Amino acid sequence: MRPTLVFFWYSLKYRARYRGDFVWSIVAPVLFALPAIVLGYWGEQLGGLQSFVAATGTPQYVSYVLLGALYWNFVEGAWSVAYSLHSAMRSGVLESIFVTKLSHLGMILAWSGARLLGTTMHSALAIALLIGLAGWPGGVVIGQIALVLALSLLGSYGLSFILFGLTLRFRDADSLLYTVSNIAPLLGGVFFPIYILPSFMRPFSLAFPFTYGLDALRALWLRGRSILPLPDQLALLGALAVAYLVLGWWSMKHFELLSRRHGLEGF
Repeated sequence: MRPTLVFFWYSLKYRARYRGDFVWSIVAPVLFALPAIVLGYWGEQLGGLQSFVAATGTPQYVSYVLLGALYWNFVEGAWSVAYSLHSAMRSGVLESIFVTKLSHLGMILAWSGARLLGTTMHSALAIALLIGLAGWPGGVVIGQIALVLALSLLGSYGLSFILFGLTLRFRDADSLLYTVSNIAPLLGGVFFPIYILPSFMRPFSLAFPFTYGLDALRALWLRGRSILPLPDQLALLGALAVAYLVLGWWSMKHFELLSRRHGLEGF
């Protein structure tokens, strides 16, 4: 446990070292959603969101997008540890980290814990803006929101295990990481309801736990519709999160074994 805590503290100091990165992290959730927020604001003012309201049950498109950006920052904070691993490989310090008593799980928890703590601090501005736009959801709903976030993080760690193993195995895994990070928000419905996705993409979206997590979060906070009745949706989210966790752990161990036997290779 102690090596993990030490590495967690190192990760925090590393992330806070550059002030420009710290300031950028504070405004990133708002800037990430800014184009859609501006578009949604004028759509709300001009009354041009009828189809959106019919699909989601809420007219608050600005809050809808901002909540999506916030949610995505949190879930990505867990599975994006593969970026930290790849950075350590490129800077030549990965071997030094591996010879310590720190386990791979401890490394993932430390890196992701530092990211999640930083994300929580940096999201204060966006959360305050969201409360100003959509109001405070209430104590009971906050408990349900916490459950959604907890289940979503389980799924995120499952994905992080898969990406961690792939990064250990393939030297060009960063291309896969960037592809996942760009496609996943679209599949998860960060900017728009998933029903407008092309029909061939919807099965991929519905196999993604974060689709159900984000949809449930919006239904709870904005009092809109959910893909399934909320109890069923939370149960499905939990089942997918556990499935991702089990598959991710097996994948990480599998790719780690292959990397020890064959080293880094290309796709």
